[in-house]
Amino acid sequence: MATLNHIQLEPKHFYIIEGLAKETSLPMEEVEKIYAEVFGELSSGARIPDYLIALTIKKVRDVLRQLRIINK
Repeated sequence: MATLNHIQLEPKHFYIIEGLAKETSLPMEEVEKIYAEVFGELSSGARIPDYLIALTIKKVRDVLRQLRIINK
């Protein structure tokens, strides 16, 4: 498992990060940083972790959309 900002990401997370990077045409490192931050925020208060990855993906997509709007 890799660690980013003290958050342990399992291999399945990196497949998701890679997909988000391709989907948004942004560097994988940038997406990984945002993903780890969002995942850390959500997982710290999660009582039911079943939907944690799905919620993380949604929030990361929202953040990435905002970045694309700002950077235009």
